[in-house]
Amino acid sequence: MRHARKLIFPVISLVVLSGFLVAAGRPAYGQDGLKVDEMVEEILAAHENQTQIQYLTKTYGSFSIERAYQIQAVLAKGLSKKLGDVSGYKVAYASKAAQKQFGVDEPASGPLFRLQRVPNGSNLPANAFVELAMETEIAFTIGKRIDKNIKNVDELKKYVKWVHTAFDIGDYRFVSGKDKPTPQDMIASGAGAHFHVLGPAVAPDKVNVDALTLKLARNGKTLAESPATNVMGSPWNSLLWLANKLAKSGGSLGPGDVVVSGTAAPAYKVKGNKIKGNYEGDCGALGRVTLTIN
Repeated sequence: MRHARKLIFPVISLVVLSGFLVAAGRPAYGQDGLKVDEMVEEILAAHENQTQIQYLTKTYGSFSIERAYQIQAVLAKGLSKKLGDVSGYKVAYASKAAQKQFGVDEPASGPLFRLQRVPNGSNLPANAFVELAMETEIAFTIGKRIDKNIKNVDELKKYVKWVHTAFDIGDYRFVSGKDKPTPQDMIASGAGAHFHVLGPAVAPDKVNVDALTLKLARNGKTLAESPATNVMGSPWNSLLWLANKLAKSGGSLGPGDVVVSGTAAPAYKVKGNKIKGNYEGDCGALGRVTLTIN
């Protein structure tokens, strides 16, 4: 393993968000009576205090997927004060099995922030997590801005500069129970994004992403091993979905943005001492990523 780099975990302060919440106010996001300001404050407090909260839909009532993305946007404004600018996105519910399990017919997405990216071979403290959710995934680095509808994967590849093996290192912020979180809960809270690691950069025409197997190991023991095609038939389809979703809503992917395309297997989801370990993600010809949590 390369020499590990130590990281100082950024703490989110509620103070930095207070002005934004007043400026945004309920007229923009609270016309249906949903207490978005209180919801966002609760999520930020969970980040600051390293705690878990009840499902948002349980505490505040049900709301639509569209509304969940509006809440996510308010939350992102606050998180960016400490975590830096949005530097890409992660895709959740990227497999048909996950979509069926949670009753949705398409994936979901959440923003990634500049300071959430940690170097390959890093060390992270175990107390940076409440409940780890670790996954090996395929990531893409955008080379040219995508701000229009892309017809197919062949067209999409012209906009991508690099492909990577990646870790999506989530932190589950809800109190676990018999019921599962709704997609609205996950979307509104940022889809579990916490840290991510990128492996070596490989040109898209130098690797057949769909032929890869995604492996996750901890302390030398394999935790998950699944074909990349479990991700929407191809991780490229995941990127295509996200690019077109953003373009439809007036957004875009810019040069240097990273998209972590979704997991091909269930996450390694643990609390306490089981969080600690030496992790390795291996995607064969695409390379490896490593991370130590101690």
